[in-house]
Amino acid sequence: MTLSRRTVVTALGLTAVAGALPAAGPAAAHSCPTTGRLQADVDAVAATGPVGVLARVTTPHGTRTARAGAAVLGSALPVPWQSRMRVGSTTKAFTATVVLQLVGEGRLSLDDTVERWLPGLVTGNGNDGRAITIRHLLQHTSGLYDYPEDAAGVPQLRTAEAFRTHRFRTYSEAELIAIALRHPPDFPPGTAFNYSTTGYQVISLIIEKATGESWEQHVTRRILRPLGLRGTTAPGTDPRIHGPHPRGYRLFPDEPRLVDVTVCNQTLGGAGGALIGTLADVNRFFAALQRGDLLRPAEQAEMHRTVPTAGDLAEAWPGSRYGLGLMWAPSPGGGYWGHHGDTFGFHTRAGTTSDGRRGFTLVWTGPGDEATDAAANALAAHALTGDDSGGPEHGH
Repeated sequence: MTLSRRTVVTALGLTAVAGALPAAGPAAAHSCPTTGRLQADVDAVAATGPVGVLARVTTPHGTRTARAGAAVLGSALPVPWQSRMRVGSTTKAFTATVVLQLVGEGRLSLDDTVERWLPGLVTGNGNDGRAITIRHLLQHTSGLYDYPEDAAGVPQLRTAEAFRTHRFRTYSEAELIAIALRHPPDFPPGTAFNYSTTGYQVISLIIEKATGESWEQHVTRRILRPLGLRGTTAPGTDPRIHGPHPRGYRLFPDEPRLVDVTVCNQTLGGAGGALIGTLADVNRFFAALQRGDLLRPAEQAEMHRTVPTAGDLAEAWPGSRYGLGLMWAPSPGGGYWGHHGDTFGFHTRAGTTSDGRRGFTLVWTGPGDEATDAAANALAAHALTGDDSGGPEHGH
């Protein structure tokens, strides 16, 4: 799930998993030192306000990592190198890959309507599942209202008090879609772009209706196992992150300090934002996707058919375009394919060159703003264009 800049800014966490981080003293924050361009870029991201930052860059010449800040607010604990993070809407690229595999198998068509698979689900207030296709859902051109924007439906995004009250709440896809259907569509299907996780809740139900299995089962069997992504999981209703990880923090308007939001139920994101993964796994996934290891050429070409972004995405990535669960962003090297993710306390930026030979994943915890986006974009540009000036990096 990606929270819009409006939602992130207007919303302000609890205790994380005890023992999730290795015991360490103040010196641990300075262990495994790095130098060079990547470390400078990570430091620049950290200087804009996040609590902790971790980045991993893969190139034909090897892997480099760098970190800054702290794993726990107010401590000297460093962010663990092998951290597991909530990757938010980066999940959408995994889900879209499953859908396109099903398309390649003839089990779905991108031109299938919602009504074809889920009769009567999307209706009312001007919403019409007969006019919305699977392509629209994957590309955020369905016009469906983005349910995280509904303050009454998802109150835990707005205040610390509501977060504490609702952080273990389990949502079904039907509940989240119903929240969106309280609102009229943003536009007629296929006529504009508006980022909406609602579409991916509908997609998850279509996957289950067409196959008898959940999106989580398909992602695990079709992507995670074949690629050996052992650090990536679909948590279901489990609110905890298992394994080494930093704590995630968020600002709310009803408390003056950062709130720890690490432990929370991620069914609110589901097929559009629930995955937990490592930076190495995210890099490996996007590289495999671009190399053609996961999709046939016809389906990969469909994934790369893009429309211009709008709103928050266009602000954060000027000139960006969106395909099917995959975003293209311009960069000095010619642009890259990937997907961002903003969820409770964790912010992910990830992408790879068109040939999959160079890739990066950056995650920060805690707050971020336009300056953080700009610093993240600079890191991406350096990572993907081979600007490695400043000396060698320490790999992990």
